[in-house]
Amino acid sequence: MQRPGNALLALWLLAGVSAPQEAAAPAHGVEYRGGSWFDGSKFVPRIMYVADGVFRSTAPAQIDSVVDLEDGYVVPPFADAHQHLVDANVAPTIQAFLRDGVFYVQDQGNAPIVRRAIEPSLNRPTSIDYVGANQGWTSPGGHPVEVIERGVTLGFVQADYLRDHLDPGLVMQVESAADIEQRWPGFLADKPDFVKVYLMNSEDHARIHNDPQFKGNRGIDPALVPEIVSRAQAAGLQVSAHVYTAADFRNAVEAGVQRIAHVPGGRGPDARFVLTDEDAGLAAELGVTVVTTVSQHRDDALTARLLKTQYAKNFEVLREHGVTLLVGSDLFPGTAATEIAALAGSGLFDDLELLRMWCVTTPRAIFPERRIGALEDGYEASLLVLREDPLLDILATRTISLRVKQGVPIQMDR
Repeated sequence: MQRPGNALLALWLLAGVSAPQEAAAPAHGVEYRGGSWFDGSKFVPRIMYVADGVFRSTAPAQIDSVVDLEDGYVVPPFADAHQHLVDANVAPTIQAFLRDGVFYVQDQGNAPIVRRAIEPSLNRPTSIDYVGANQGWTSPGGHPVEVIERGVTLGFVQADYLRDHLDPGLVMQVESAADIEQRWPGFLADKPDFVKVYLMNSEDHARIHNDPQFKGNRGIDPALVPEIVSRAQAAGLQVSAHVYTAADFRNAVEAGVQRIAHVPGGRGPDARFVLTDEDAGLAAELGVTVVTTVSQHRDDALTARLLKTQYAKNFEVLREHGVTLLVGSDLFPGTAATEIAALAGSGLFDDLELLRMWCVTTPRAIFPERRIGALEDGYEASLLVLREDPLLDILATRTISLRVKQGVPIQMDR
C-alpha cells in the first residue's frame, strides 16, 4: 500500500451493483453507429443499440436518438484492481477515474469511517463502481500501521484519537487466533466485500516480529492466514494478500487466498523476489489471480530496473503457467492508466494482451457476477470510444472521446 499525501492521510485518520435484467422487446433505445467495436481480439465495424441499460444487436421498436461514433474504436471500460480511496472528499477522485475510463475499482484496504463517507457517491451510473476490503489484517506494528501513525508525527491527528481508533477502526493488528476471534464479529458488521491480509517479509516473521527496527516492514504472522481464510470462506468472502517477497507469495497461496495484490518485487537481492515454477504452478492450480502494481514505487528508475531484473521473470513464469494477471496500480492519487503505461513501456506485453487485461479480465475479476467486459447482447451498456486504435498503440486508451455507463452518457467536468 502506497503512502498517501499528508492531506489525504489526515482525512483518512479523521474520518454490488446487480447486473441489469434483460428486458423483452424494449420499445425505446439508442443507436450507436459509425464505430468499430472490440470483440475480444479485434475491432469490427457494426451498429449496436442500447435499451434498458444493456446492449442489443437488434433495433428496438423505436429509436429515440442516434449517436455517430465518428470512426472511433469502442472498448469496454477499464478497471483498477488495487486502490486505496482514503480521501473522504471523493468527487475529484471519481472524476479522475472516469476521465481515464476506469469505471471499476477494487479498494484493497480502507477505514470503514471513510467508506461510509464516500459510499453514497459510488456505485451509480454516473460514478465508479466500487468494492472494498475495509480494514486490513496485519501484526502489531506491521504494515500499514506506520503509514497511519505518520499522521501524528506530522501534526494532523492527536495521539489520543489514534490511540482510540487505530485498532480496530483503521486496521486489525493480530498475533493469535484469539485476537482474530475477538475482532472478527466487528469486522463483518462493517460489511466488507472481501478480506485483505498483509504479508511482508513473512519468511523472517519469527525473527523480526518483535524487532522495533522492522516496524512497518513486517506483516501478519503467516501461520494465522489460514485461520482468516477459513473464516472468510464461512462468511462467503474471498481473501486478497499484500505480498512483497516471493516467500510472501508462496505463504499466501499455500494458505488459500484467492488474490495476490502485488507481483513480488522490491529493493534487495533479486533472488528474494523471483517466483519459481512451483509457486506459479500452485497459483494456477488453485485459480489465484495476481495484480500487477509495478508502478507502485513512484520511482521511474526503480520501476524500470525491477521490470528487467525481477518483474520480467515473474511475469514470464506466471504467464507460462496460465496465472490470470489483473491490472492494478496501488497509486493514490492516480489510476491504472499509469500502470498500463509502465507495463507497455516494459516491452513485456503486446497491446492486445494489455487491452484485454484492462477492459475484459480485470473488470470481470472485480465483479464476477455481472455481465461486463464485453460489448455484446445482454451485457451492461458501458463503453468507451477512443479516437485512435489501441491495438496499434495501447496508449491510445488515453484518447477517450465518449464515455457511457449502463446506458448513461457521462459528462466530464471541465
